[in-house]
Amino acid sequence: MKARYPLSVFATLVAGYAFADCPAGTVELDTNLCQIQGTYTSDLTLTNRNTYVLSGGVFIGGDNADSAVLNIQAGTTIKGESGRDFLVISRGSQIIAEGERRAPIVFTSDRQTRGGWGGLIINGNAPINGCSAGVCEAEGEGSTGMYGGSNATDSSGVLRYVRVEYSGFQITPENELNGIAFQGVGSGTTVQNVQVHLTADDGVEFFGGTVNVKNLVVTGARDDSVDWVNGWVGKAQYIVVKQFDDEANNGIEADNLKTNNAAMPQSLPEISNMTLIGTSADGARGGAGMLLRAGTGAHIYNSIVTGFKSSCVDIDDEATFDATKISMSGNVVYCDVNFDIEAGDPFSISDWFSDGEGNTVANPQLNGIVPRDAQGLTTPVIPEDFFFDEVDFVGAVRSASDDWTTGWTVGLD
Repeated sequence: MKARYPLSVFATLVAGYAFADCPAGTVELDTNLCQIQGTYTSDLTLTNRNTYVLSGGVFIGGDNADSAVLNIQAGTTIKGESGRDFLVISRGSQIIAEGERRAPIVFTSDRQTRGGWGGLIINGNAPINGCSAGVCEAEGEGSTGMYGGSNATDSSGVLRYVRVEYSGFQITPENELNGIAFQGVGSGTTVQNVQVHLTADDGVEFFGGTVNVKNLVVTGARDDSVDWVNGWVGKAQYIVVKQFDDEANNGIEADNLKTNNAAMPQSLPEISNMTLIGTSADGARGGAGMLLRAGTGAHIYNSIVTGFKSSCVDIDDEATFDATKISMSGNVVYCDVNFDIEAGDPFSISDWFSDGEGNTVANPQLNGIVPRDAQGLTTPVIPEDFFFDEVDFVGAVRSASDDWTTGWTVGLD
């Protein structure tokens, strides 16, 4: 026999389904609208039946004490209302943000402009540089907590199908919140299918650490799209950078340590399959596709750099010109000025690029973010590391029919 319920009970069940309670530790502001505030020292789960509003600096866990896990369901929206609203994952704690292609997790603001809220900060226990001896630690920009340590395989959790938009906040000219700051984050962290859109400062910045990244999109950053400093030694594959005409600086701005270019660990990432699309518009400050300086190393493969106002490739500071620590292979560049060649450079950037295996100067003839012939531009070079997929194309996207950015990103039209 089928169970029968009074209409009043049925109405209660429907109401309970339509209007979810705010999780413990949050404050109900309105129907399906919950506030997050303060420091959480126990696990917190954000369900996708509510929208969540950050109030000020929100910290998950203490600094390697009272650790907690922030779980976020696919399709959940988290909002900030001002530049001083931001989310910090403290050392020893984790974020498990498992979005889906058709249901990404979105960090956003009702003020749909750059700087509408602060940004996402993840602090880890992986090595950084900047200390004279011993294990290095540092305080994050904007009083966002301590980061750095000795655990290269540290895990700060998972970011998968996550979009961070309208973020960034300048506290002072040298103290700014980015879209996402990976501060001493370890290689045990999963970062895959992540976008930063319309941020007021850098899109993504790596402050040391060993974290690896696959499928990263940065669109419309006011400053640099991808930035690293303080000894980042991670790996990355499939990166799309698209500058907008109103505001932009460098596609990549890369440093080791400005006060000591030889500081260890030295910034030395390996990166394959980028498409960096610049703007030469009058409104943009302009910049290089890749600015490598202050002693950074980098091994860059199978990437397209085009359209940047200053140059495609710029290498500064004597310590950066180390052919054993900096290389490009299988890359295509095409800008009005391809190489920023300066008096006093230890070697010719143009000759160095030409000597690299598979490098070429050619128009990629992009249709959006897809080159006319991603397979025919040059011969790809496969990095000798199991992290990297074997590819038969250059750039971030093989073809319009095989485009991993569709369904969850914005701003690429």
